[in-house]
Amino acid sequence: MPRKAATIPEVKGGEVLSEKVARIDQELKIMDRHFEQLAATEEVIQEEMKKRDREYKDEHLHSVPKPRKHTR
Repeated sequence: MPRKAATIPEVKGGEVLSEKVARIDQELKIMDRHFEQLAATEEVIQEEMKKRDREYKDEHLHSVPKPRKHTR
């Protein structure tokens, strides 16, 4: 049985796309205005992630007994 060709519903793509682009432009302008605050926040978030990662590794990986092989 032959397959039907998939049809894409016609949407006013130009209008939807231009609205999305305009919204992205506005968000980028806001980010440019508050660059220093965003950079500081990003740094705080990265430090917290490093701290949590370090704590997790300390709790789960460093408690493994040291192997006895090659300890002479």
